[in-house]
Amino acid sequence: MFEALETGKFLDKDSYDEREQVLRDQLLQYQFELAQQQVPVIVVMAGVDGAGKGSVVHQLNTWMDPRGIETNALWMHSDEEESRPHYWRYWRALPRRGEIGIFLGSWYSRLLRVALEDKPDRARQAHRLTQINDFERLLTADGYLIVKFWLHVTRETQRLQLSEEAPIQQQNPRVGADAKAWWKAYPAVLKYAQKALLETDTGNAPWHLVEAEDRRYRDIAVGELLLDAMATRSERRDSPPSPPVPTNISRGQPTVLDTVDTQARLGKKEYREQLADYQNRLQDLAWKAHRQQRSFVAVFEGWDAAGKGSAIRRVTGAIDPRLYHLVQYAAPTDEERDHHYLWRFWRNLQRNGRATLFDRSWYGRVLVERVEGFASHEQWQRAYNEINQFEEQLVEHDIVLCKFWLHISPEEQLARFKEREATPHKQYKITEEDWRNREKWRDYELAVEDMVAHTSTADAPWTLVAGNDKYYARIQILSTLCERLEAALD
Repeated sequence: MFEALETGKFLDKDSYDEREQVLRDQLLQYQFELAQQQVPVIVVMAGVDGAGKGSVVHQLNTWMDPRGIETNALWMHSDEEESRPHYWRYWRALPRRGEIGIFLGSWYSRLLRVALEDKPDRARQAHRLTQINDFERLLTADGYLIVKFWLHVTRETQRLQLSEEAPIQQQNPRVGADAKAWWKAYPAVLKYAQKALLETDTGNAPWHLVEAEDRRYRDIAVGELLLDAMATRSERRDSPPSPPVPTNISRGQPTVLDTVDTQARLGKKEYREQLADYQNRLQDLAWKAHRQQRSFVAVFEGWDAAGKGSAIRRVTGAIDPRLYHLVQYAAPTDEERDHHYLWRFWRNLQRNGRATLFDRSWYGRVLVERVEGFASHEQWQRAYNEINQFEEQLVEHDIVLCKFWLHISPEEQLARFKEREATPHKQYKITEEDWRNREKWRDYELAVEDMVAHTSTADAPWTLVAGNDKYYARIQILSTLCERLEAALD
């Protein structure tokens, strides 16, 4: 594979200067066009150490407007990054729509670091390749343009670049104590790189292999390949409209919510006794999780007026405020709309040992956005798989994930709506939108049915909470949290 990148390609100075001027003008043109079209661009710069990745990135910033480019050097991982799921560091660095994000050190880096290990885990490597393809497919489906480059040099050139023998203008400023180790691992790096390139060379995010022995040829080749990708995307015709939402054959049939016993009740005295017991247990478990550096995530979804707020207060009332972060979501902000819909949830995940409580969550994609038409049929349909991938990564990081749907009957919701209207200090809780949503009860019920069917997995099951009686609902949530944490921590 790599022998095709060792043929001696080069450019003389005159040819370089001639092509550079044309390239610079066109790169700027398409950078501005994609910015106007709100297309986010991701450039992955990969290759063996000493291939000149940093120099190429510097050149791209020189040719284009650096105000629309963010360069992310992710080869050094901080404690903050290591204490969260691996892809957190990449999600938080994704460019906004209309901007360019260059990644030096990317989701491919740890695939190559196994070359320094004595006995790499093949199953883990295969799983990581699958995750990469899933991640890139998720982004390109959302409109991202991903352009990936592999820069290749021979082993001798790498040795020279990683030593003090290289000409001053070509020396690698990052040469450190591990340079010798990387040179020794060169054959192994190419072995793992070949598999990674072949497995992740997809139609939506193809690889561009560049011979990097000659600096001038390398820079022009990368620039022209990037230009071609940007021009093709800019001139691409709009995709055909999504197919209409098919009539749900389950309409009129029982749903999973019909299995919830909404008549379940708990007496006030029994409630107070159990509340104190479970809150004490949860308090101890939260500190135990902190000592063991285990995080937990709790997701609260449910009908309007189902009691999410009061249930969350009973949970936070049991946990030291230093150990949790509560996030409440409504309509996305302009900044959030400029990213993939999962971006705003990834960025709020807490470090190891702390809890993240989500009042509304990523499930809005398959609930509100589906029913109200804010997401196309194609968008919310593929969201099930995207959500499962997201939650799988949380669980892989040893996060304890609990998901609650608070269910009440239509009659109970109506009673609570009327109570809110009649109670001065609760009137702010009821809006015209709440009344309008009642008219779409069946549509939301079917959306919940699909949500549970597609995303209630062995590692991230849904808990359907009987919410007509608030006492019962609160205890069901607290007891579930305690049981899940006790099972995970013990």
